[in-house]
Amino acid sequence: MFVYWTVITMLCLSPLQQRRWNGVSSLMYPHDYGPTLFRDANNVTFDFIVVGGGSAGATVAARLSEIPEWNVLLLEAGGDPPANTEVPLRYSEALTSDVDWTFITEPEPHLFGGLERGRSTVSRGLMLGGSSSMNAMMYLRGTKRDFDEWERLGNVGWGFGDVLPYFVKSENFTGSDDRRDPVPHGRGGPLTISPLVSIDPAYSAVTEGNRLLRLAELDDTNRFAPPAVGYGPMDFTVRDGLRCSTLKAFLLPASGRPNLFVAKNVRVTRVVMQRISAPDGGKYTRALGVEYATPSGQTKRVYGFREVILSAGVIMSPQILMVSGVGPAGHLRKHGIHVISDLPVGYNYQDHVSFAGLAFSDRKNRSRADISRESSELTQATFDLVSRGVGTVGLTNLVSFVDTASKGRADIQVVYIRFPFNTTRNTPNKRSRMSNLFGYSDRVSTEYDDLNMLSDTVLAIPINVDGRSTGRVFLRSGDPMARPKIHTNFLSHDDEIETLLRGIDFVVKLSKTKPMVDAGLVLEPVAFPDCVAHAWGTRDYWVCAIRNVATSFYHPVGTCRMGPARDHRTVVDTMLHVKGVHGLRVIDSSIMPKVVSVNTNAATIMIAEKGSDIIKEFYGKLM
Repeated sequence: MFVYWTVITMLCLSPLQQRRWNGVSSLMYPHDYGPTLFRDANNVTFDFIVVGGGSAGATVAARLSEIPEWNVLLLEAGGDPPANTEVPLRYSEALTSDVDWTFITEPEPHLFGGLERGRSTVSRGLMLGGSSSMNAMMYLRGTKRDFDEWERLGNVGWGFGDVLPYFVKSENFTGSDDRRDPVPHGRGGPLTISPLVSIDPAYSAVTEGNRLLRLAELDDTNRFAPPAVGYGPMDFTVRDGLRCSTLKAFLLPASGRPNLFVAKNVRVTRVVMQRISAPDGGKYTRALGVEYATPSGQTKRVYGFREVILSAGVIMSPQILMVSGVGPAGHLRKHGIHVISDLPVGYNYQDHVSFAGLAFSDRKNRSRADISRESSELTQATFDLVSRGVGTVGLTNLVSFVDTASKGRADIQVVYIRFPFNTTRNTPNKRSRMSNLFGYSDRVSTEYDDLNMLSDTVLAIPINVDGRSTGRVFLRSGDPMARPKIHTNFLSHDDEIETLLRGIDFVVKLSKTKPMVDAGLVLEPVAFPDCVAHAWGTRDYWVCAIRNVATSFYHPVGTCRMGPARDHRTVVDTMLHVKGVHGLRVIDSSIMPKVVSVNTNAATIMIAEKGSDIIKEFYGKLM
């Protein structure tokens, strides 16, 4: 699929653009402060040090640099995103590549049997823009219920009414104002939000099938209240047909400011802290700066006058805190780390669990020549949209939100993905696209690759967006460069499996609707090797399949949980201060007390917007 699209694209590019496409980043932050920092030639006093230049960190650094008298240093472990990340249709190429942290979870009983090495992959962006530079760009905010639940858990100032202005503030919405479902959208913000176009012929079959299953048609899936239950096209972080990451939206427009310093390829290892005597005779701990590793392996330090802000994400923010002495006391002592603040860092790991085990063939009972020709024509026509600046991710424009338990809210989200004929093995790393996207082992991926050699393949993926299980991020050792352990604890409640079973049942019912049958979309009995003892399509088979291949849908959050100071389950307060340490905050998806019931990137950017204003207000700079 992507090799063919690349060929088509090359025909439309100038020689300069072709050189960029062939490896030079098409989106480059123009000033790298790293070499100056590494040479100790730094004569700048920094007010704020932001660790991590991803969805949150790029936003925070740009917003804080709006105050001219504040010098802001942003430290990013990666570099610029590669050219292919700019093209929405090619988003999956970044997965498991060198711009992906590619965290691997620990093995867990009764889970991940069909995944590579019996472990789940947790992809996180390792580049400026972070995961916003490699995700599928779906822009879904969450429901009113999501944020009112945060407030109910003690997070005063984080209810629906408090966070909505920050979604609107970021947004430059390019859609029309005549949608049936009125939703507040922003115009003129830095983050471009666009409705996309799909010319996929399966789009109408799937939507008609959804309608026959009595789902409502939605023309804005960002409805807050009542929660969106139904089907319809999503909005995406796409500008003029290309990705709009937080690098593009926030950081690049701020690159001309003399008070913003962005250092690439800087791996922060720990926060530098000191015990300080207070005027009243007591003592307190203050964050003074950070220690970091240079690309050559040297260890250096840089100091900040006001605050250190961790925006390193759901895995690395807790890792950095723990090796710095902030975390569960017993766990830190086990690794020889001096305890500064005994907090439940790493707990409350949450994610949405998906089941990518439902595959449709697309009119496979035709000649191989017809299948190949029609698949190639659809691929070319879809990519032609991109060359004209029209945004598309094909069939993935469409989403279904299903209330499978009659609770008045969606508990299943269904996304749809098309793989053109004979392409699932046509990837840059020569692994199956099922392995790159979902971590499937080769023996499981082969089942899908064989199917894809018969026709296009369409996946319908139910995702449990109403889970309750929480896992944990642990230190592997006291070495700050060692990868942490991740224990997901997925599906530890029986009702979570029941929810996924109901999501599977929805897709099975969808497969039997007349529009799907007439379109030649056939739900194939792909048999997982470990489940052959059960008849395909039975409850026992689906339970076995879930335990084999159910995995993350790229939405991990919660490991530095926000809450009131008195709540022993929390790491940061509602002003995002790390409890027990002055001058240290966490601003990223790890502070979510509960995962929102949709994709998490929009809410992460909102957290960064609100967190930036909290800091400005704290120092009397909020206008």
